[in-house]
Amino acid sequence: MANVNSENYLIFAAATSAVSLYTARKLKRNFSYYRSEGENSVEREKLIMLCRDIRHDAFGLRNLIDSDEMFSPFYVALAGKIADNLEELHRKLLFFDADLIKEIIPEIDSERIFWRELTDPGFYSEALSTHLDHELPARFFRIEKGLQHLPISISI
Repeated sequence: MANVNSENYLIFAAATSAVSLYTARKLKRNFSYYRSEGENSVEREKLIMLCRDIRHDAFGLRNLIDSDEMFSPFYVALAGKIADNLEELHRKLLFFDADLIKEIIPEIDSERIFWRELTDPGFYSEALSTHLDHELPARFFRIEKGLQHLPISISI
């Protein structure tokens, strides 16, 4: 049997908790999507707030990456939250007229493709830091600008 010191136990427990949190959040999102009974409309302001949540989570992830390696198990949980919010944003945008979202959807799809690799350990490299510093803020500026042109709400 392998010998594991107490510090490794804590890191393993944190990693397990982070992955469990990511999985539970994804299951909750899927369940609420397929069993939704109360959501009758999509509001522009909620979509904008979802974009801001993604930016805040990206900022938090960037700060974790810059801090001590001890926090690395939580990278997956925070990156998973970003990916889930991107999926929700994409799904809700599809209720709007295609002409209104034709410039926003490719931006979101590019992000969704990027975050698809979040469970790969190689994902958390310098390329992620560069993406968080440069590409994501510029992209979300364009997405939020596009969201401002949508109707206030749309019925589902």
